[in-house]
Amino acid sequence: MKIPRRAWRRKARDLAVLVFAGFVLAVVWFRSTPIDISGSQEIRFRPIAAPRAAIRSLAPFEIVGAWQLTGDPALVTGLSGLDVLPDGRLIAVGDRSSLVVMAPPTLQGSAGHRIGKLHRPAGFRMETDDVESIAVEPATGAFWTAMETDNRIVSYGIDGSRQADVDPIAMELWPSNIGPEAMVRLDDGRFLVIGELREDGRDQTFPMLLFSGDPVKSAEPVHAHLAMPGDYKPVGAAVLPDGRVLVLGRDLRFPFRFYSMIALIDPRPIESAALVRAQPVATITGGALSDNYEGIAAAPGAEGRIRVWLVSDDNQQQILQSTKLLELTADPAAL
Repeated sequence: MKIPRRAWRRKARDLAVLVFAGFVLAVVWFRSTPIDISGSQEIRFRPIAAPRAAIRSLAPFEIVGAWQLTGDPALVTGLSGLDVLPDGRLIAVGDRSSLVVMAPPTLQGSAGHRIGKLHRPAGFRMETDDVESIAVEPATGAFWTAMETDNRIVSYGIDGSRQADVDPIAMELWPSNIGPEAMVRLDDGRFLVIGELREDGRDQTFPMLLFSGDPVKSAEPVHAHLAMPGDYKPVGAAVLPDGRVLVLGRDLRFPFRFYSMIALIDPRPIESAALVRAQPVATITGGALSDNYEGIAAAPGAEGRIRVWLVSDDNQQQILQSTKLLELTADPAAL
């Protein structure tokens, strides 16, 4: 029997989707054999020229600088979480518990870089090293990280020593590879944690947990729901000086092209079961700046403006991905 042409086209399309999905899994989620740590404390910043299209799509943000980062190949890679230390340096964490403190080229007169690993207690599996987000206490430099493999939140002292950890009951059913992707400490001391798991329902939301204080010490959180624009998934968050929160979204499209979005939410009125819709602000849709951005941080800037940084996760592959750092600035009134 002759197969109709429409059926052939459908089969070809389905095959192309399967091939693409397999390729994505191999490149994005496959973890190669760990590379030995070199011990180097150097980070090199190679400037990237921003195309006009990227400049337009990022408005109202203005690009201060864009760089590709290289350094210790075992640690200056796979960076997923980003925040700002009290001295203005950036602190990033990554897929194999890498801890990278760096002074971007625009930060003058600061201390140098510090590259190492977060402490993993004896008995913890290496697989629990997949750190996705970090939140800094701005007055002291103490910080918290969230790990998606076992859905754990860990607190650290200002010297980087591991203090305590918790596996919140509200996160225990989150899948291991799409757990707490974003975490931010709000200016009133509460913590917002956002999962990458898309929930059932018409709005295709993502779980959002609001802790009343330090997640390691607090009672179980308020559970709300975040709706992202289009097919974007939340992968990072940063609190603005006025209390609003920037949410970094990522969308991977055929053929292996990363789209990024910066959206905005107001966490202050969040209540249990609330539906919060993120409002899009800016995008990165291709060109030299496009990559797998997963970390975002924000801090006050000069003359009432804000500074925002993005960092990309290369998944330790260096294939179609790299470690990029963007520095942006904006008037908060324009957001």
